[in-house]
Amino acid sequence: MRSLVAAVVMLVLAVCASACGSSNPLGGGSASGDLKTVVVGSADFPESKIVAEIYAQALEANGFTVGRQFGIGSRETYIPALQDYSIDLVPEYTGNLLKYFDPETTATSPEAVELALHRALPGGLAMLTPSEASDVDTVAVTAETARRWNLKTIEDLAKHSPEVKFGGPSEFLNRTEGLPGLKKNYGLDIAPKNFVAISDGGGPATVRALVDGTVTAANIFSTSPAIAQNDLVVLEDPKNNFPAANVVPVVSAQKMSNELKRILDAVSAELTTEALIELNTAVSGNAGADPDEAAEKWVQEHGFDKPLSDR
Repeated sequence: MRSLVAAVVMLVLAVCASACGSSNPLGGGSASGDLKTVVVGSADFPESKIVAEIYAQALEANGFTVGRQFGIGSRETYIPALQDYSIDLVPEYTGNLLKYFDPETTATSPEAVELALHRALPGGLAMLTPSEASDVDTVAVTAETARRWNLKTIEDLAKHSPEVKFGGPSEFLNRTEGLPGLKKNYGLDIAPKNFVAISDGGGPATVRALVDGTVTAANIFSTSPAIAQNDLVVLEDPKNNFPAANVVPVVSAQKMSNELKRILDAVSAELTTEALIELNTAVSGNAGADPDEAAEKWVQEHGFDKPLSDR
């Protein structure tokens, strides 16, 4: 009996140690050869959830069995989830993903970034055809701040570094295209005490902090409807600190198939930057639609609610 109890205890401890040692909060999955069953994941901001849902619905219309793991977190969390088979597919952004795998890259144009990303992706991952749709990181300020300091570029803001409180996701503090890049390229030197971590992916909390003066400048995505709604000013980035960021499906190599590529390449061919702004606008505010509802409307309008052969 003592031997049996000891064996059970050792098994429980081994399972706990494995779970605690994983960098993936989903716990990890297992390799599967079923190419028609995929789990689609997303980051924790609305646009990622919308695009992930578009992928999911288009695949379902073509006979795939689709699971969903949305709102996983930042790239530092969902890429490990993709690599350990917790998820099989996630919408990504070319330049940002390239910087994740190759922090020293100098590629900035869409074509150069795409080529470099193909080379930088580890063997277990594959990327499909990038979309025209683009959502680039920006540094944004209020119109009042832009007028007061006569700001047009990020370099103009750098002259006021000691006075700037900067808002962004916690990862922005260390990412190469975040504060380190802004300091290297423009001399924008933000003291740690003047960085305000706001973990909503440039969403309502970030915008509110910018508008009410809690922060002076913030990292906001270029497709955010809040830019126009709040008369924010996006500062020019002439040195391309933020590289091209075209939407691209990234898939675990074990789930790559010609059919999956054909379906998602068709989706990417019709997804535009204007569509991203419209979709983000549709889900914004208290009265906004849910991401799955906005995605469903786009899918139906573009005929992806039926098999590609019927479109």
